[in-house]
Amino acid sequence: MSFDNFLSYLQQLLTMVSPENPHSIALAKTALSNTIMLAHESGKVDSMTFRSMKRAEQLFDFLVNHADDFKGVPGDFTGNKHKRTKLAHIIQPGC
Repeated sequence: MSFDNFLSYLQQLLTMVSPENPHSIALAKTALSNTIMLAHESGKVDSMTFRSMKRAEQLFDFLVNHADDFKGVPGDFTGNKHKRTKLAHIIQPGC
């Protein structure tokens, strides 16, 4: 999984999660954790991406609380890309 693919995936999770619903948050956390484990097990992720995945997992509650800043909007390709860039700066400071 490339870093760009992971950012897209993370944005999709944040778009689907309902911040006021604990069950929704738990499901999204589980999906993220399982994706990270699969990426590690498969060996098909570079170290930079893997570190970013782990950081996203650590910051997931913060990301959910600020999901409006990162959520995708259907058809808004430019806006979604900008939001993914902001997301990248959160999970990979200094990039």
